[in-house]
Amino acid sequence: MKIDLGDINQVVCVSVFLDADKTTFNYVSMKKVKGEISFLKIGKRISSVKELAKELTTRHPILLHFTGKGILNRKIKREENYRHSILLNANLDDFYFTDYLEEKLVYSSVIRKNAAEEIINEFARHYLLIIGMSSGPFITAPLAKFFDKSTFVVDDISLTVENEKIVSFEKLEEPTGRVTIGNDRIDFDVLAPVAAGALFFNPDPRVILSNDQDVFLITRLEAKQKNIFYRFGMGMMFLFLILLTSNYFYLGSLNKKIEENYGELMQFEEQLAELSTLEEEKDRKENLLRSSGLLNKQFLSFYMMELSNSVPSGITFETITLRPLVNEIKGKQKIEIYDHMLTVSGRSKTSAVLSKWIEKLKQEEWLSTIDILDYNYEKNVGKFELEIEVY
Repeated sequence: MKIDLGDINQVVCVSVFLDADKTTFNYVSMKKVKGEISFLKIGKRISSVKELAKELTTRHPILLHFTGKGILNRKIKREENYRHSILLNANLDDFYFTDYLEEKLVYSSVIRKNAAEEIINEFARHYLLIIGMSSGPFITAPLAKFFDKSTFVVDDISLTVENEKIVSFEKLEEPTGRVTIGNDRIDFDVLAPVAAGALFFNPDPRVILSNDQDVFLITRLEAKQKNIFYRFGMGMMFLFLILLTSNYFYLGSLNKKIEENYGELMQFEEQLAELSTLEEEKDRKENLLRSSGLLNKQFLSFYMMELSNSVPSGITFETITLRPLVNEIKGKQKIEIYDHMLTVSGRSKTSAVLSKWIEKLKQEEWLSTIDILDYNYEKNVGKFELEIEVY
């Protein structure tokens, strides 16, 4: 779907009632959304353009409709150059025409350009954009099929329309009345601007405006440019607002998460400090053991530790001899020992338990040989003595 940012979907239709003593203004603000036209605001009996400008906004363009004194309403035969028969020898360029075409007849409303341009210039001085104009009661004829009655009053003219054809029209001294369109009741003095707005949104080929409507092309383009600027600007502001809002909630979420993590960290700060102290103590003791040689495989305490860790529950030690003597100690003889030897005596529940443990020891890298020096099984207990040589 193509989107036209310059599309004019809201206009203010102003009725200019010309009188000998004064000029009064009525207006209707109309908007078209999804094919439906709605009335936003109605204002009546405003005495000047200055006062009118206070009630309107310069953003939405203006459609002018002239009525009252100085408007010539005529019924003529539809033929080529039919406008000449209205004004005879007058210069047609001096007038604005609004025509309603039927099969054989034309109903035309005429206003002098100088009378209309005086009002148009006054609107321009108040920065109100005029994008079109019309005059007379006949522009209401295409809408008559939606009215609740065929005879109705438009400003100071009584008009009868049947089957979309104008039957009669006459000027009234004291006009009054209203019509119903759907759920809306429209007074006689705003019916013409309502028709002008409806024809702007849904043009009818039977309603012909003067060729001089071209003078409003510039203001119509300006109105579209305003719409583009406004809608694009609002779109960008809305986008920035979404981004700012998203960033706000995202930062809020991050701050909340940081606070939660900080709270959890505070809860475990004491444990972390204790863990750090224990790690330092462990490193210190390992260094002490390493420097003392206790962790060296050449130090027999290492083998005693490995040996004790491997003992199953079915075996108990009675004696462990480190570096046993080669010979008994005798006077004035050199004492010799087996440097890599351990002798172990103890008890086992069964010989199977002892054998299984010995087989397990043989798989250790630090073990060189293991021999059974003695084994006796008495009173449901096996007594053993082993000789273990390490690397």
